[in-house]
Amino acid sequence: MKRLLLLLMLCALLGVLPQRASAQTCSASPSALSFGNVSPIGLSAVAATGTISISCTWPAVTLTPSVQVCLNMGGTTPRYLAIGSNQLQYNLYQDAAHSLAWGSTALGTTPISVTLSKPLTGNTATTSVNFYGQITASQPTVPTSGNANTLYSQTLSQTSLNYGFFLLLAPGCAALTTSGGSFGFTASATVVNNCLISATNVAFTSTGVLSSALNATGAITARCTNGDAFEIALSSGSSGNVAARQMQRSGGGGAVNYQLYTDTAHTIAWGDGTAGTSMATGTGSGNAVSITVYGRVPAQTTPMPGSYSDTITATISY
Repeated sequence: MKRLLLLLMLCALLGVLPQRASAQTCSASPSALSFGNVSPIGLSAVAATGTISISCTWPAVTLTPSVQVCLNMGGTTPRYLAIGSNQLQYNLYQDAAHSLAWGSTALGTTPISVTLSKPLTGNTATTSVNFYGQITASQPTVPTSGNANTLYSQTLSQTSLNYGFFLLLAPGCAALTTSGGSFGFTASATVVNNCLISATNVAFTSTGVLSSALNATGAITARCTNGDAFEIALSSGSSGNVAARQMQRSGGGGAVNYQLYTDTAHTIAWGDGTAGTSMATGTGSGNAVSITVYGRVPAQTTPMPGSYSDTITATISY
């Protein structure tokens, strides 16, 4: 009778546990990873953060109140956001310091892991974990398309969720055999048209009389997004007239006529496109380009001695 009772108890236990165990499941739901607007000519790394929501469910009665969840990210590294054949390099990490890459047990690298416990009330536990992306610095030649801001993206589908419920000791990720499927998501960045500009002075040599022309050069350095058309205008300075520039004497009392040109022959006056002047134009490559400014003081009546100067603003449009 005792043996029969024990056998019936074991059968009841074995009959209940597998059914209850089959209700133990975990799932993961990730957000998209958006880097927002990215200017490659800035040469800086760009970071972004995504979130994965994890949910695990237990039966009402369980002998395994804890669960180890491992989130695997497959594929090769580094990774690339792309449009057509154009690529923007980045990678995915487990930490905000971007020191531990997000990997997969299948590749012998480290997945994201998290442990959940069955709540005191209810059968479902939820948590969120962050993952981190970083676009690699110094990619100046990444282009835009059609002279417009351009979306680069990658669909990450080589993901897998493994989990294992346990009583006391958490199993390692490599030991988990229960699969919760995949949790693919999209990473994206918008590469923007942008230009950076700097200039050096046009400094004419000192002279006693202006009986012959004086020539001097300066430079404007422009760095524009690869494929980005640009034009550079020069303001009129103190004269208010791009076609008739003047340097004013420090302290007042005189002026020196001069002009700035786009060409070494001093035939194309560089201004803002009005009054017969032209602007310098080009298409960015992502690399810095030096554009020479040619200055000339024509022969003229020599004003009183002194230091003469003018302030010109260079404006780049793209």
